[in-house]
Amino acid sequence: MTDLGATARWTAAARAIETNRQDALFEDPWAAELAGDEGRRWAESRAPESLAPMIVRTRFFDDFLLHATTAGGATQVVLLGAGLDTRALRLAWPAGTSVFEVDQPEVIHEKEEVLGGAGASARGARLVRLCTDLSGNTWPGQLVDVGLDPHAAVAWLAEGFLFYLDGDAIGGLLGRVSALAAAGSVLGFDIPDRAVLTHPLTRPWIEMQAAAGAPWIGTIDDPVAYLATLGWEATLSRCGAADAHYGRWPLPVDSVAARGLPQHWLVTARKRQGG
Repeated sequence: MTDLGATARWTAAARAIETNRQDALFEDPWAAELAGDEGRRWAESRAPESLAPMIVRTRFFDDFLLHATTAGGATQVVLLGAGLDTRALRLAWPAGTSVFEVDQPEVIHEKEEVLGGAGASARGARLVRLCTDLSGNTWPGQLVDVGLDPHAAVAWLAEGFLFYLDGDAIGGLLGRVSALAAAGSVLGFDIPDRAVLTHPLTRPWIEMQAAAGAPWIGTIDDPVAYLATLGWEATLSRCGAADAHYGRWPLPVDSVAARGLPQHWLVTARKRQGG
């Protein structure tokens, strides 16, 4: 796997650690095997509190997707850059839900090998995996070809990877999502602002990522205004806020509106009618 794909093992290792807690925010019985020795060693080298953003983010977007497919009524879920995540299998989807995982071939093939060997299967959902390059412009058509209904609402998620893309690539990806998303669709993703790349509080993490060959380069300072131009009404949160705390966040939290402090946004949005 590439350096970028290897970061998926880090997140899997964090999920494995969380799964072993008595008060776990989620359960991922396959996370430890997906993480492998490389992921385990990385997680063991980190201070426990440094894994909190991955844990909180995972639960936040679990809740987002389950709400979208229950109260929200979406019957399709698209997990862009799905990595080694196992949401498609570990969440209890409403009957009739279709879940599409989209990522690099080497990531999906490794996941399929591990999960296939474990006999894992989706709970209540039809699972479709699409191996493709999200940096190109052909994946929307490929999604439709494998069964996505572009006229029905979709719950889109792009978790944990937009910051690996430059601004043009982020714009291209979100633009293609917006063009394909029917009114009433919802979108979730996380993205830092520019301060995260340089601020003393976050600089050690940024330097660690760069040294590992997976630098963070993508930012959005104002996701609400950014998404409005693409036809979405967005809401911002961040780890530690009332809706993204879960009794697990170890640090004080500044206001989402604060300026000058680094912000790693948890973004959720709904596609407007006629947007």
